[in-house]
Amino acid sequence: MDLFGKASIFALALIARAALGAEPLSDTGNAGTSEKIDLAQASVAAPLSPLEDLLARARALSRSHRDAEAYELLAAAEDIYIGTVAFDYALGRAALDAGRPDKATLAFTRVLALQPAHAGARIDMGRAYLALGDFARAQSTFRTLLAQNPPPEIRAQLVALLERSNAAAAQSTAPTGVPRRGYVALLAGYSTNVNQSPSQSSIFVPALGSDFRLADQNVKKPDGFAGLSGGVDFSQPLDGTYSFDFGGEFLLRRNFHEFDFDLGGIRAYVGLTATTSRHAWRIQRQAGRDYLGRKASRDFDAVAFNYVGFIDGPTQLLATVQGGRLRHVPADLKVFDADYVTLGAGAAHRVGERSTVFGMILTSSQNDVDENPSGDRRGLGLRAGGETTLTPRLKLTGTLAAENGRYDKFDTGFEVERLDRRLSVDAEIQYALEANLSLRFSASHVTQRSNIPIYEYNKSEWLLMLRRDF
Repeated sequence: MDLFGKASIFALALIARAALGAEPLSDTGNAGTSEKIDLAQASVAAPLSPLEDLLARARALSRSHRDAEAYELLAAAEDIYIGTVAFDYALGRAALDAGRPDKATLAFTRVLALQPAHAGARIDMGRAYLALGDFARAQSTFRTLLAQNPPPEIRAQLVALLERSNAAAAQSTAPTGVPRRGYVALLAGYSTNVNQSPSQSSIFVPALGSDFRLADQNVKKPDGFAGLSGGVDFSQPLDGTYSFDFGGEFLLRRNFHEFDFDLGGIRAYVGLTATTSRHAWRIQRQAGRDYLGRKASRDFDAVAFNYVGFIDGPTQLLATVQGGRLRHVPADLKVFDADYVTLGAGAAHRVGERSTVFGMILTSSQNDVDENPSGDRRGLGLRAGGETTLTPRLKLTGTLAAENGRYDKFDTGFEVERLDRRLSVDAEIQYALEANLSLRFSASHVTQRSNIPIYEYNKSEWLLMLRRDF
């Protein structure tokens, strides 16, 4: 998977955000009101369970305006009752009332993973976004809920919350008033082929009628590595639908032995995002530089457009378009300079309450601009994957991709027009240590076959990452 590829990630992120409005409001949960029946008043013939007693004591503290104590009481029992809807919702409400919206979002996420139609959790998630200063997601949440035609008393509450979100967003000024999201991560792993090269040291060249011995640097090299990555995303709401976005990310990856193949990169973007109850799209101008062996290797700039359409039911439509330029910095690599366009279309589908799957067809065109011996490239591929929540803290994601790349220039050395076939598979398991801290383990494998042997390679890689989101 391209470390900086955005199309599938953006689509799944928008789907996750829109999932709050994917089903009609139900009567489960009611934000801003106390439950009508106090468990403490239940019949003496039906004694309270330990959980009911805990929730009753927490409610009593909240009614006495002892919000911090209510939260601490529930937080102390989180390891026992985590994943129980009633407990997680009470914990989220207590965290929100105690001024801990970051903790509240984690609890509400667990509730919504099990009961997507939980009206109280959906409204309170929007309130938590508002408290965090994430006005764009707060506005999107309240607009989506209003589109579900809620009862009059709930509608009035949502309208008031949306007005507060709009007013708070309007008062935000860059840079300190701009809602911000970001991450920083430490990583370590092992690759069986850090230089993406064939395993054999000699290649038969038909035009020569003999074997050609490859330089040592062009033969497969395994190595371990460690690194650091991070990114930040700023979003300035313009009104109830549009927001101005900008940000970037970076990667530093150092091998333990093969320093000539250390990787690095930096990306930046600026763009516009629009979100309604039925559609979400983003257009960005992107630019960046890649590094190989701690030296500048390649520059790129592009314009990217991504779209998600929320149709009736659990299915969403996906589309992506990207076009740009690739320019190599070293003079001996400029032969690989190219202009490119990639188009993709597909769909995502929610399976049950905890899982989402997606599939896309992609076509690409890469036009040579500096006498590449293989010429122009045309590609056609498939990409499919999904994610599932195994437990409230544990999530599994996976992606499978296949692509054919055909070039149009006859290679006189190998006496063919180049044809590559590439298959890759990625899987990651993610464990939430706390609200914004996760431990992630991923594994991937890439196989590329080609009718020109110097372009064939296999690579397997595993990676352990500790990531802090903020």
